[in-house]
Amino acid sequence: MKQKRRKKRKGSNRGVTSICFIVLILLVILSVQSQGLKEKLKVYAAQQEELQQKIDSETARTDEIKKLEEYKNTTEYVEEIAKDKLGLVYKDEIIFKPSN
Repeated sequence: MKQKRRKKRKGSNRGVTSICFIVLILLVILSVQSQGLKEKLKVYAAQQEELQQKIDSETARTDEIKKLEEYKNTTEYVEEIAKDKLGLVYKDEIIFKPSN
């Protein structure tokens, strides 16, 4: 009987040892994958920052376009274009031309 008990104890010790070994291997695998995920997280954070900067620059550009559009609807813009491109002037304006 004592021999049977000893055999059972050795078998159960092997089982516990093998389970501990498997758990240890799983922990190593999880830690390696965790490092990989941390690296991906850093890359994604950098991409997010870059995209946020692009969004900010496009928002600023949109604001500039809206301001230019509002300016084009003013009489000041129409007068500027009429003077610069068409050469038109008011009746009471005096124009000085540079001599060549």
